[in-house]
Amino acid sequence: MVVTGPRPPAVEPITVWGLSVRELHDAYWRSRGVQCVRRGEGGVLDRATEQYLLLERDQLVWFDLASLSERLTWHNPLVTRLRIVDEHARRYSEHVVVNDEGLVQRIERRYRPALRGSSRVMLTLRRRTARVWAAAADRREGWKRVRRSVPWARVDHGRCAGLLAVDGVREQESELLDALVQRWPTPSQAIDGIEELEPGVWQVMGEAAGARGVSIGPVWLGLGAWAEAGACLIGPRWLADGPGPSAGGRAVVRRAGDVEYVAGSPRVEACRPGLPYALVKRGLDLVLSGAALAASAPVMVMVALLIKLEDGGPIFFGHRRQGRGGRAFRCWKFRTMHANAEEMAREFEEYNVCDGPQVFIQDDPRVTRIGRFLRRAHLDELPQFFNVLLGQMSIVGPRPSPDDENRYCPAWRDARLSVRPGITGLWQLKRRREAGEDFQEWIRYDIEYVQRASLLFDLEIMAKTAWIMVMGRGDHEDE
Repeated sequence: MVVTGPRPPAVEPITVWGLSVRELHDAYWRSRGVQCVRRGEGGVLDRATEQYLLLERDQLVWFDLASLSERLTWHNPLVTRLRIVDEHARRYSEHVVVNDEGLVQRIERRYRPALRGSSRVMLTLRRRTARVWAAAADRREGWKRVRRSVPWARVDHGRCAGLLAVDGVREQESELLDALVQRWPTPSQAIDGIEELEPGVWQVMGEAAGARGVSIGPVWLGLGAWAEAGACLIGPRWLADGPGPSAGGRAVVRRAGDVEYVAGSPRVEACRPGLPYALVKRGLDLVLSGAALAASAPVMVMVALLIKLEDGGPIFFGHRRQGRGGRAFRCWKFRTMHANAEEMAREFEEYNVCDGPQVFIQDDPRVTRIGRFLRRAHLDELPQFFNVLLGQMSIVGPRPSPDDENRYCPAWRDARLSVRPGITGLWQLKRRREAGEDFQEWIRYDIEYVQRASLLFDLEIMAKTAWIMVMGRGDHEDE
């Protein structure tokens, strides 16, 4: 319920923890690896940022970035123009109307229009494009400059539900704060100077406790604001900063490079086994990969001939992947799919059982006859031993993945890229290929490997992989 009565002549701007709604909005996006860039305002562009959200000067928006990851992966655009349709369009609010004496006159249910509105924003991976937008004098000029900065084929157009607000419009700022409280469980991801008083209850550090009521999160308590003694404050709720002095200080938004948490996931610390383990692991990689290539040379020649005889296409498939430290390399395999498999993937997108950016299709029609045999016999990955010899990969490690998969999970990416990717790993041993779970399993098992990395663990994974190959179990990802 909202109590409506006589209003003061002036309305103070909303602040929580000493931060304006705009600062909280920008901090939320920063925790997602996104920097907000407003037209005509210039400013410094953070190099640690994953993407740039191009906005008008007074625009505040929320939408589910994760829901766009699959679209962005398939289309691989340099600029995405998004029409955000306000998801609160069909909601209503109830108001208790009182007179000057505080007596209840009536209760009103106020419906919003069937469609409150929509607005365009842009997402881009390119700092140069963001800089062009920041320097534009008006929206039309800004779009023209952005359009000229990228090829038309690399511009995507989409539409998604979200929330729109105008900076300085109190009612809309309040709705945006409601959305942030509900969808941002750990604002300390990008904001310094706040602490979790109770599970989901956040306040500025140093605030005096005093005699307070009960708060059940998610709740954000502004400076000098808390539930009164004996009262119960149930989230999702936020209380703006009070008018009086506060015992605590003002919160501070972190720079992009200092953000500790991204997309609601804690920062993953990689295991640091030390130099002896790294040297022994590299030596083992050289010995085993050299032996494997020497032993399999006749088989590889035969496989190359069979692939060439089937359809005359290339023998090898080299996909661009990221190695240790994010360095790009070509991950080589024997080609098991038709030459135009990547283009065919869009036709069969609806059959993809993976929940993330990878592709796995049961009885994949893109796979050739010889390709099916190579996959069942686990022979298609033999050329990756050349990657191991070159130091681009290891025998054991996280699954090698391309940049357009890694950029949607920056919280995990840095840990995964702290070691060399592997021909085999924990994910290959434990994955179950359950619908809606494959992406989560991939991340979980790769991170578990990084955290537990040791020589004994590597030998254990090698032994189990050899057993699986002998028993003929296992499946493959998309090329």
